[in-house]
Amino acid sequence: MKNKILFVCIFILCTKLFGNEIKIYAPVAQNFLIDKNNYVRYSTLNMFDNSSDTVFAVTLKEINKAKPLIIIYFGEHAEFDCISFKPGYFDERYFEKNHRIKKLNLKIFNCKNIEFNETVEFQDKMVEQKISFGKKIIATKIEIYAQDVFPGSKWDDLVISDINFSLNGSSQKVLFESGDCVYGSTYHKYEYDNQNRLTHEYAQYGKAGADDKYYKYENGKIYKAYVGMDDNPNDLKYEIVDSINDTNPKNTEFFFKDGKIIAEKYTRSDGFYVKQYIYENNQLISIITISEDSDWMNKFTEYFYNENGLLVKTVGYEDTTIYKKRYE
Repeated sequence: MKNKILFVCIFILCTKLFGNEIKIYAPVAQNFLIDKNNYVRYSTLNMFDNSSDTVFAVTLKEINKAKPLIIIYFGEHAEFDCISFKPGYFDERYFEKNHRIKKLNLKIFNCKNIEFNETVEFQDKMVEQKISFGKKIIATKIEIYAQDVFPGSKWDDLVISDINFSLNGSSQKVLFESGDCVYGSTYHKYEYDNQNRLTHEYAQYGKAGADDKYYKYENGKIYKAYVGMDDNPNDLKYEIVDSINDTNPKNTEFFFKDGKIIAEKYTRSDGFYVKQYIYENNQLISIITISEDSDWMNKFTEYFYNENGLLVKTVGYEDTTIYKKRYE
């Protein structure tokens, strides 16, 4: 009997610790407002931080109503029975000056099955507005389509402050973590200088080959040297580049903060995408796609470190399918 009680207590404790989490591996917007001084100022990640001081924003004329404004990809099957929105900039100084969502179409998927597909209309009030489903929803992906707005009095921007999930009346904590899907490189090693700038990047792709690149920084410019199979690593030939990790650097822009890359914006002929770099304890832990105005598949990269702090493994995720196979 005591063991049974102990088991129940442990189960309840584990439920409280681990049952109220939503794991997202990419919240992607078809577009969002770009601040040239801070590429992630209006990032989609801002909708999940429970802070009205940070917002997602997009210029209204840039929205394609035929495409999802936002797609939320879950790293694991998410469980919730209520989603609440803060539509608009939840600050009295800015609420009426920006556009607010009046009507949206919400589609919730469990793999290929559509669990919910309805149009929702909000009140034009600076209050959190809930969508209750009356049952537990299990989801791998959410698509949000903007259908109509309450017009702003000053700016042409549509703003969402927060999106929250809850189950059985309890708020779900949002984590940006991995799922079980996978492809990617076998081994990576990064080396940095005392200003946290990348100086050496080595990647071994199984038996397929390796990349060995060196970087140096002089007079505000970046130089890269590539070491091939027949090259002498003691005789590096540096060439000036505009970025550190793109084959077409003229189309890539980086945003730095405190010596670290915070975001990268890559412009193509058919649009652009933005990736946000996330750090924990000064270590890069993930790069998440937050905007992609094209039909390319979304990708998320997770980083694993060994006991010496070396980056030894990256894993990529490309859609909402939950895979069980992992390539080591």
